[in-house]
Amino acid sequence: MKHAPFLSDQLCDIQGMLNSGFGWLTNSRFLLLTIGEERQEQARKWLFEIAKSNLMISAKRVKDRKKNQEKPIREVVAIAFSFSGLAKLGLKETSNHPFPTPFRSGMGSALRESLLRDVPREWRWSDVEGFSSRQAVHVLVAQWWLADAEPRMPPPDPDAFSTITTVENRPESFRKDGKLYEPFGFRDGIAQPVIRGLRDEEGGNPNRVKQDAGTLYEDRVIDPGEFVLGYRNQYDELTYTPDLEHWAESGRATHPGGRFTLNGSYLAVRQIEQNVKAFEAFEKANGEVICAKLMGRSKDGLPLSWKGPPNARVSDSTADAFRYQVDDADGFMCPKGAHIRRMNPRDSLGVDVKSGVKSSKLHRLLRRGRPYLELSEDDDRREGLFFIACNADLERQFEFMHQRWMRNFRFVNLDHEDDPVVGSPKAPKMFTIPGLPSGGQISLETLTRSRGGGYFFLPGIKAFEFIVGYGGLSLES
Repeated sequence: MKHAPFLSDQLCDIQGMLNSGFGWLTNSRFLLLTIGEERQEQARKWLFEIAKSNLMISAKRVKDRKKNQEKPIREVVAIAFSFSGLAKLGLKETSNHPFPTPFRSGMGSALRESLLRDVPREWRWSDVEGFSSRQAVHVLVAQWWLADAEPRMPPPDPDAFSTITTVENRPESFRKDGKLYEPFGFRDGIAQPVIRGLRDEEGGNPNRVKQDAGTLYEDRVIDPGEFVLGYRNQYDELTYTPDLEHWAESGRATHPGGRFTLNGSYLAVRQIEQNVKAFEAFEKANGEVICAKLMGRSKDGLPLSWKGPPNARVSDSTADAFRYQVDDADGFMCPKGAHIRRMNPRDSLGVDVKSGVKSSKLHRLLRRGRPYLELSEDDDRREGLFFIACNADLERQFEFMHQRWMRNFRFVNLDHEDDPVVGSPKAPKMFTIPGLPSGGQISLETLTRSRGGGYFFLPGIKAFEFIVGYGGLSLES
């Protein structure tokens, strides 16, 4: 591809989850599907039914949602594939434009286990074959729909998929204020990037979003090539687009010379189980203020450097408009090792504010996960976050953040401690809080563990049609 298409011309081909988290669709579930032996055509036929259902909506339809009130969006389905899933369906990458190594090897591989500091793993599923104790997931289906409504998506065909794992939403995650809260009781989904030319804050009025953020609005604006393949990224380079055999002659390319992965994205997915009982015990012993410092925000989502009225009801854009070097360089309000400060260091890792903001923009993630709940036969609750991060470069974005920020024992010169919430299973659980009379460190129990993970490719809509029509099916038939 010699030059990038205009993003505005491609919105009909980009899956809608890249410009919305569908906050008004409060029900959700995630399906982890393994294609059975010699069941590829049955699987493709089921996927074909999804394509015909019009539940996979485009970014353009999401963007025009408020203009088109006569056709409200009541349900959405997004579908992505692991590398082993694409191979299972008979799809082959071209030798000239293969998929990048992280996606090809898979998050579940031994190499990624070491690089991501996941040892030991207690995983029930992953994106690679060869583990007898883990489900090898070929297809990831994300589904969102209105509260008190019946979903229209046809259930997975048990004749097509040998294993079907369903991760259900946590019903109490959306509270009366309409906001999303994770199982430890903190607001979730606030500090999201704005994709230039694609996404504003949950469809809010762009002028109001900019007004609420003030002079810090540009801190959140990220070039589309950081999340959507084939566009210019923060380096002002076209994001690499791998290709599949037979794509060029399929006639489905939406741009001259556009490869199979144009308008797609990579998903880094992890099922993170949260130990709510341990967190509640910690909160009872240490208080809500210490818990807020652990997380890096107040439970209502306000930054710890907030100078307005406590418990103020403000927009997410207002709550996200702050910097660390400017407001809290030494971490006396939000400790340097706090979970949210590690996940998004903002301006704090540069020699000055400008370089810090520029550096952070190279490693941002667009989060699309939801809290989940599993109930066993004896009503034992297992709950947590089904984490989904959209990014165009798995190594520079998700893996860099995971290695260098989240699980780096020397992050900003801390002494052998990693993320207090989602740190390495083997790491000592210590957390430094400047100003404490106890010497600044508190010990922690392990608060989370990963139960599965994988890398998936979220195709553009035409690319998805190519996948389901590869065996002779056609959406036009």
